[in-house]
Amino acid sequence: MVGCQSNKTDKAHQVNGANSVAKDTMTYEMRTIKEISPYIAEHDDQLDTTYAEVIYPVFQDSNLNNLVQSTILIDGEPNIQTYAYNFIEGYGNFIEENDLNYPIAWTKSTKVNISLYSPELICIKNATYEFSGGAHGNSFENISVFDLENFRKLALNSFISDNKMKEFTKIAENIFRKAENLSDTSSLERDYFFEEGKFALSANYGITKNGIMFHYNPYEIKPYAAGTTTIVVPFSEVKDLMTETGKLYVRNLQEYFQSI
Repeated sequence: MVGCQSNKTDKAHQVNGANSVAKDTMTYEMRTIKEISPYIAEHDDQLDTTYAEVIYPVFQDSNLNNLVQSTILIDGEPNIQTYAYNFIEGYGNFIEENDLNYPIAWTKSTKVNISLYSPELICIKNATYEFSGGAHGNSFENISVFDLENFRKLALNSFISDNKMKEFTKIAENIFRKAENLSDTSSLERDYFFEEGKFALSANYGITKNGIMFHYNPYEIKPYAAGTTTIVVPFSEVKDLMTETGKLYVRNLQEYFQSI
């Protein structure tokens, strides 16, 4: 097993939602951890190796680092090195347990980015691609929204009242239908995977400076070949459906961007 952890980083990044320098910025560095399998895949005189790579931001604040790691270690791994190593170990077990004439190299690549920052909120995106045999690899993006006062993950009902969720979902469906060039009465059963053909919000949501974003990964509502789907519900269209806490988050967020 060859383990390589590189502490060499890109330039320090300053984070804010507009990707420009502001008075309230957070500095971080990008770190890379990479594990490489000792098993070499050889085919038609070409050599390849299985590897797992994780690229993620590292802050001076340990609380922020814990949030970043929580978006990566979703299967309960103790640390990022183990997360990468487990994939390599899985490949090694596969090779040892199967008689393969032409082993194929596997790949796992995880990159974590800060998609939005304000003094009250941070939105972290984990984009992962994995190939472990088969016709094609699989990719997904998981988005997490955190409160920076108490460093807790926020559910959607932190922003939208539970008793207004049905109305909110209808607004989101209208935006979805418009993006997909569908009429108000077009069926969702034939071309989409919504249960019983009924539109549903993705559990995978994030916050932008303009609204609430929902991201559907491959296979979630469409065939793999159709790719991903992302919609944004503008704050301006749902302000009457928001919780008081959500309104405060949005007000502070908008004030922050106006100050940049």
